[in-house]
Amino acid sequence: MSHPTDVTQRVIDAINAHDLSALRGLYAADARTRRPGWPQDADADYLLASYEMDFACVPDIRFEPLLSTTEGARIVTEVRITGTNTGPTVLGDFGKALLGRDVEAVPPTGRPIDLPGAVVHEVSDGKVVAERQYWGLLEFLVQIGVIGS
Repeated sequence: MSHPTDVTQRVIDAINAHDLSALRGLYAADARTRRPGWPQDADADYLLASYEMDFACVPDIRFEPLLSTTEGARIVTEVRITGTNTGPTVLGDFGKALLGRDVEAVPPTGRPIDLPGAVVHEVSDGKVVAERQYWGLLEFLVQIGVIGS
């Protein structure tokens, strides 16, 4: 059986490799996930669809783990999220509301991102059963130049 920190590291490695198949294998069938901008928890398939959009929007996206702490089967990892917006950014309700228009996506800006964040994983039987991500969605949209300067 895998130690929870090993599972978290495999998730980060799969994100950095843009390996959706490996990611799928790391989540329990009934896993619950949540990311900034989501109105409620979702399943792992929804998370994987979000990662697919991330990989298109920021093809060189990387999650760099800075530090982590473990309590039982719960792991909190501080990450640095970096990359360059060279693909279209699909907007959810939050982004559409900020822009004040109903557009599905905005074109790439070529601008870099460098975001602080944290990811919480809960692991059981070697699989992620819950994941919560914390990073600034507003800060992301400012950094890629969709809003603000």
